[in-house]
Amino acid sequence: MGQIIEINTDRMIQPKTESNLFTNRALFAEMQKSVAEVSIIVVGYNRLDKTRRCVESILKYTEGIDYELVLVDSGSEDGTLAYYDSVQCPKKKVIHITKNLGAAFAYASLSLNELGRYICIVQNDLIVTPNWMRNLLGCIKSDMRIGMVNPVSSNVSNRQCVELSYQSYEEMQEKARQFNSPDPRKWEERQRLVTLGTLYRKEVFLAAGWPIGDMGFFHDFFDDDVSFTIRRLGYQLMLAGDVWVCHDHDFRSGEEKNLEEYHRSLQNGRANFYEKHYGIDAWSDVDNSYAPYMRLVPVVETKGPVQVLGIDVKCGTPILDVKNHLRKANIFQTKLSAFTQDPRYWLDLKTICEGEVVCEREEFLKDAFGAESFDYVIIDQPFNCCRDPQKMLEALFTLCKKNGIVITKFKNTCPYSENSRLVEQQNAYGWEFFYQIFYNASHETARMCLETLGTVQNILGISSPLDARQSRVLETILPAEMSPELKEEIINRISCEEYLLVVQK
Repeated sequence: MGQIIEINTDRMIQPKTESNLFTNRALFAEMQKSVAEVSIIVVGYNRLDKTRRCVESILKYTEGIDYELVLVDSGSEDGTLAYYDSVQCPKKKVIHITKNLGAAFAYASLSLNELGRYICIVQNDLIVTPNWMRNLLGCIKSDMRIGMVNPVSSNVSNRQCVELSYQSYEEMQEKARQFNSPDPRKWEERQRLVTLGTLYRKEVFLAAGWPIGDMGFFHDFFDDDVSFTIRRLGYQLMLAGDVWVCHDHDFRSGEEKNLEEYHRSLQNGRANFYEKHYGIDAWSDVDNSYAPYMRLVPVVETKGPVQVLGIDVKCGTPILDVKNHLRKANIFQTKLSAFTQDPRYWLDLKTICEGEVVCEREEFLKDAFGAESFDYVIIDQPFNCCRDPQKMLEALFTLCKKNGIVITKFKNTCPYSENSRLVEQQNAYGWEFFYQIFYNASHETARMCLETLGTVQNILGISSPLDARQSRVLETILPAEMSPELKEEIINRISCEEYLLVVQK
């Protein structure tokens, strides 16, 4: 007869049929056995000096937290395994893999059932700082729909970078201590995260599958895919702006041994992501951020949740930027809605919108939502590129509440990038003719259109800097007697690709 294995579930709470997805997932996560609340996983492959510094920072600065330290040696040849064995930690587990097969294989060697209620993956080139885990836990526990939280750090892309100025390790840690003051206003909801020191809910992996991520992404765009997977399960992705850690890695300094191979890997990963997600580009469809311009946007006070509508905002980053902007102003109740003409974006818009998401042609925009329904209306497509610009403007302001804000763009129809031949052959036409063309295709035109509907609060030119050759051409054709002020105005006009306009109804 075979052996009988008994699993004692007497004290476990059974999920209820009337509970929602998130409650039931959390109950199943609670059923999993674990030795600590948080499992901190460090995978090391050579670079022992960095691994040592990473682990020592975890031991020193993870204070008052019930955690286990899971140390994985992925085939190192520099004494990493011996160092792991020497680490003194009350709750420690060491895994040795004889040959490096990538981080995903390393995670697959761990049993999800035995990991903690929360799982934190710390790259071995990270140095953690005072209160890092306390603040990450504070963020993820604030809402059961937050599935992953990432700190800000040095040497990282995706608008997650904060560079602290310091001269020594001790000064860095002291500045980080001051930086890491709990502040929910600094949390930002994101569509994707570069995963460095990321904290996850265990139930995310019970729903998405373990090990983390798609094995098809060997390296690049692995974290983009993880972000999309978790968000499409209904969870929020948060960047904790009140947690700073040091990322001790910078390919710009030559740490990447083969830059050509690095760029090839990026291109391949991007193509794999595009194929898997049926035409969604992890960069161009997500990186249309308005965060750099939010300083121009007034904060509207209203009763109840602030209503925000995004129109043709691709996957939705611009309306998340509005939501994060309002959070900084202590406004935490925001309801997002969206209208798109491209069905590719409908699903990802649904993941961030509590309100309605409509996919239709632009002529149906005004009828898709009630009049004067929104405090903020933002359209990512320049209104003069719409099929009927006048009707689009009427729809934007019909949907916006009185005193609400409309954020729109106006495309410069005569930038240098599209009219280089005209610029470089201007002598055939005369400078006055050339200037008149560029002057007419400007923000004055946009202002005239918009001032009949509201008050233009701010105009910002979004430029593509001229390269050296273009600058030399301008130097030869601009009249020598022209004033420096006028020269600067001309250069600003012809280098501007589009204008961002903020209008109050």
